[in-house]
Amino acid sequence: MKHKYTSKADFVRKNKKKAQTDVKSNPFEVRINKQKHTVLGKKLRRFDKGMPGVSRSKAIKKRKATLLQEYQQRGKRNQFVDRRLGENDPEMTLEDKMLQRFAMERKTHHEKAGAFSLNEEEELTHFGQSLSQIEKFEEPDSDSEDDATGKLSGEYVKEAHFGGFLTKKTSKDSGEEKSDKPKSRQEMIEEIIAQSKQRKHERQHQKEQTEDLREKLDQQWAEFQTSLHFNKKSQPKEERVRPKADDYDIMVRELGFEIKAKASDRLKTEEELAREEQERLQKLEADRQLRMKGLTQEDIREQQQNRHVSADDLDDGFDFIRPERLQLAYKDGKLLLPEGKELIPSTSDDKPIRRKHHSEADGSEADQSEDEDKGHSEEDNSDQSEGEGSDQSEEEDDDDDDDGSDLESEKSAEDVSGEEEEQEEEEEGKDESEEEEEEEREDKKGEEAKAMEKTKERKAIAEAAQTELPYTFKAPESLKDLMELMEDQSYDRQLIIINRIRKCHHPSLAEGNRTKLQNLFSILLEYFGKLANQSPVAMEMIDGLTIHLYELAQQSPGPAADTVQTVLKNKYHKFDSVCQRKGRAVYPAVDTLLLLKLVSVMFPTSDFRHSVVTPAMLFMAQILTKCPVTSGRDIACGLFVCTLFLQYVSLSKRFVPEVINYLQGLLYLAVKKESGKALDAEVVPPFKHNSAQGNLLVLQEEDSSTSMSIKPLPLDCLSKNPIQDTDTDDFRICATHATLHLTNMFANMYQNLPAFHEIFSPIRDLLSKHLLLPAYPQEVQDGRSQFLQLMKGDHSQATYCPLQYEKLKPKPLKLYEPKFEEGYNPERKIKGSRKQKEKERLLKMHKREMKGAVREIRKDTQFLARQQLQEQMEKDAERKRKVKEIMHHLSSQEGECKQIAKKKIKIM
Repeated sequence: MKHKYTSKADFVRKNKKKAQTDVKSNPFEVRINKQKHTVLGKKLRRFDKGMPGVSRSKAIKKRKATLLQEYQQRGKRNQFVDRRLGENDPEMTLEDKMLQRFAMERKTHHEKAGAFSLNEEEELTHFGQSLSQIEKFEEPDSDSEDDATGKLSGEYVKEAHFGGFLTKKTSKDSGEEKSDKPKSRQEMIEEIIAQSKQRKHERQHQKEQTEDLREKLDQQWAEFQTSLHFNKKSQPKEERVRPKADDYDIMVRELGFEIKAKASDRLKTEEELAREEQERLQKLEADRQLRMKGLTQEDIREQQQNRHVSADDLDDGFDFIRPERLQLAYKDGKLLLPEGKELIPSTSDDKPIRRKHHSEADGSEADQSEDEDKGHSEEDNSDQSEGEGSDQSEEEDDDDDDDGSDLESEKSAEDVSGEEEEQEEEEEGKDESEEEEEEEREDKKGEEAKAMEKTKERKAIAEAAQTELPYTFKAPESLKDLMELMEDQSYDRQLIIINRIRKCHHPSLAEGNRTKLQNLFSILLEYFGKLANQSPVAMEMIDGLTIHLYELAQQSPGPAADTVQTVLKNKYHKFDSVCQRKGRAVYPAVDTLLLLKLVSVMFPTSDFRHSVVTPAMLFMAQILTKCPVTSGRDIACGLFVCTLFLQYVSLSKRFVPEVINYLQGLLYLAVKKESGKALDAEVVPPFKHNSAQGNLLVLQEEDSSTSMSIKPLPLDCLSKNPIQDTDTDDFRICATHATLHLTNMFANMYQNLPAFHEIFSPIRDLLSKHLLLPAYPQEVQDGRSQFLQLMKGDHSQATYCPLQYEKLKPKPLKLYEPKFEEGYNPERKIKGSRKQKEKERLLKMHKREMKGAVREIRKDTQFLARQQLQEQMEKDAERKRKVKEIMHHLSSQEGECKQIAKKKIKIM
């Protein structure tokens, strides 16, 4: 067979087509899903083998053509959008579109829309006439108004400044008689003033006439206007029947006419209140310090008013500390000094100091009187010299002329009478001066008395201020510092001191005040224990101190809890050490018992677990369990602890078995026991059947005990050395009554417990069989009968089914046999209705499409993130290139500058 000849061109064309059709696949990009088991004859699905690299590149190429283009054109607006009315509505006809557009245009161009748009092309009119054609009848400025504007008139300028120039002023023009004498400047000014006043008067008169005419026209117009309108009041009005307002309308009107609540001042914050309280205490302390010096606020105001204020005073309240000045006063020739002030003793070397008995004012008056005396003496001397001169002249006249003897005798008589008058005047002046001196002495005595009264008042004020408590205190750092403050102070004053310490060191006033108050809490807690150990116990002080401890604990609950917990731990360690050393414990002191009471006040006792209350309850349970009862004080302490337990569990109703056992033991101590016979009652430690203290609460005198009065046990019974004797029938009756009362309280609290009958049955047997209480007062017998009545209730007949195994086995659940289907094929579709199959198909399709959409959105987000990163990298590279270019240019420029500088240096 002969082969057909093919050219090289055909061979190249054939290979090119084959290269276009065949896609070279990378074996590393081909994904093959391996089958777990190979089955002969089984057809593999199309997605069992794929090329993810090729599909990924196709997807990226597609996104570059679609998503990337949208991303790049996201900020561009280069498309024309037809927003004409009705253009996008195919149902509207052309006429409808035109009508709608015309209506919209008319709506936008309102008749008043162009009221303020003054275009140049538009011509403004008034009553149909153009404003540009209307003549302006404005009156120009005339010379008559020059005075109002402050300018000179034209006539005056023409005549005064230029003198008429070439014209000559006639008498007619001037309005005066012709005279050759020119007017002076003063006359011209007076004439100008007179003319201006005349013109002003004329204008005022004209204005008044115009105003009268206007008022007259207004009145005539009002009369004319009333005649135009007909009288509406003459027409009869139809009476309208108003509907009766219902309750709702009445209520609405009442609410509308109610007085509106006025805005009040806002409530001040705790910090503002604390700051105001601190400022008040500081002001009171400053006033007290002034009163201790004998000064009052009036004295301070007088000093401030009398203080000299210089021209350089800045009025900032700054003043130098001036020495204290004392008021100068004498009594019986002795200098008056306040207490604690003494004169400096004089020595032989000192010069004699002149004592001034008068004040500066008196001294000035004395100087004036001395000057007056000197003046009088000089006048007298001059008179005497004149008299001598007159005698000499008289002798000369006698020698020269005898005719003037009569005249000389008359002159001498006049001189004698003048001297007599002068002597009388001098005597009157002396009398007046003596009267003035007496008045001055009386005034001085009155001033001295006032000064003495004032010093007494100041002394009394200072003494009263010294007895007052300071208003500001430093925070004590230890119990010793607190005891120094409390020394010789009553309990009320001690509480005031603590209150002022807290107010002066409020946490909001300074940064370290919270720490100071926490330290104060621990100090007050220690002081609380010290007060509790006193005999008798100061309950008033303890009650007041409890309030401060509670408030401090509320301010800092965490540190307060730690402090109380530490104190309780120390108390318990002492209690436990005594118990381990002696084999039995001793009831704690009063301070420990009152501390346990304080815990119930400061901290919540209803919590399931608390850092302070829980240890306190365990401590009290240990006291009731480990402390044997050997005396009346032990009984009182135990009852006090039981009362505390009642307060602790009153809200939570927690069961405390130690209290029930202790109350049962106290009732056992009240039963009279015969020697050698043991009671069939149950007793739990620390109580024993046969003990020396088994009859502590048994009455000694049964006959007289029924008439005894029951009183609450005093707090003094808790102290180790009680004042009241506890070995008496009164104490026994009170203790038994308190025990029964506590038993009833706990029974009422625990009556809802399932085991109520089992808990209180030992006490019931003890009261019903052994403790009949015939010799006790009626109140004690009522307490016993009340408890027995409570036990006879529904609880006594309650029956309990003990736990036991079930006699019959439980019936098993009904089980159905499994359905076996022959020829089961899991790939076969489940049978069902067509609607159900369609629903399942749609759900499956929706699920598949949802997954695909989420997958595509995720891929789109990744593509955009890569694109944004690439753009940012390109921007950074471009910026880096530009920066390098600029730096290169600057470095070259700097090099050229340095070369030029070097050349200049070489030239120099």
